[in-house]
Amino acid sequence: MKPIRLFSSDLDGTLAGNRDASKRFTESWASLDDASRPLLVYNSGRLVDDILAFTEEEGLPRADIVIGGVGTMLASPIHADLSEHYGETLGANYDADRIAAIMTGLPGIKRQPERYQHARKSSWFLHDASTVEVEALERRLVDAGMAVKLVYSSNRDLDVLPGNADKGQALLWLCDRLGIGLDEVLVAGDTGNDRAMFELDHVRGVIPANGHAELLKLTEGNPRICLADRPEADGVLQGLRHWGVLPSRSG
Repeated sequence: MKPIRLFSSDLDGTLAGNRDASKRFTESWASLDDASRPLLVYNSGRLVDDILAFTEEEGLPRADIVIGGVGTMLASPIHADLSEHYGETLGANYDADRIAAIMTGLPGIKRQPERYQHARKSSWFLHDASTVEVEALERRLVDAGMAVKLVYSSNRDLDVLPGNADKGQALLWLCDRLGIGLDEVLVAGDTGNDRAMFELDHVRGVIPANGHAELLKLTEGNPRICLADRPEADGVLQGLRHWGVLPSRSG
């Protein structure tokens, strides 16, 4: 297998959630040679500014590239043009206000706080919805003339995104832009909104022990996904060793 050139990880429940474990990740990542280590990409449902503030607060390393809003935002201090170019690829007819008008008042649905909303992401709470219910909501929006997709995770979080956006599509666009093959990519995550990353052809993955059932089913018969036996960042470290990004522990 080719060496890993890009590591794309979720934050909450993956690299964050246990500060001691997060510190161990930070120390291990700092031990890698800057000239040869993979690019570090945070790929989160949080918006970009929130990611930057949160990772600093948690003591996580500074990312080379940030994908936010479940794949609807992209920013990088080393590739300043990425944000504008990526934004141009997303659905031009996405209308968050019209989506809100349709969603508001539907049974069991509650709008998430404004800090989780932006022009290309409409986020809602919907507890314990079935696949059939989520698909029906998506059809309702599509029938109203909107090119959207719904991403449902943690049996609670419902994101209405442009039809060509999610964490996986954003990562696919980024890799194509940077000339990085998907077989040179490692992804990490713990919930359903990370699923699109793992479903990209040829990527390798790691799921920490606290991964949700909606994601764990992807490990069945799939040698490209490492299921760790430790949670959160400690599980991610196991995966980084498994895939050769970090040296294996002796003994």
